[in-house]
Amino acid sequence: MRSPDEHFRDIELIIQKHAAALEAEIRAQQRDDGTAQWPRAWKRVYNWRFTNLFIQQKIFRNWAADAQAWKLLPEREYPDNFNQSMIDDE
Repeated sequence: MRSPDEHFRDIELIIQKHAAALEAEIRAQQRDDGTAQWPRAWKRVYNWRFTNLFIQQKIFRNWAADAQAWKLLPEREYPDNFNQSMIDDE
């Protein structure tokens, strides 16, 4: 039987590998699509939509809920749908 330290060392490596690949692929798409040149309102909507795509993935949603329950996430106010509708009006 492996120790928890060994187990989590391997989990960390798996997450780092996939996170690096995911970031590289998304950054490449952002470069290709010229998102840096998008108007500010588009960029704010982009962040909102990106977050929604991220949390739709069951594994991230479950882990984020665990992190929140263990109070591992920073305290802050997250935008809600009302805030988003204000962005759409700009």
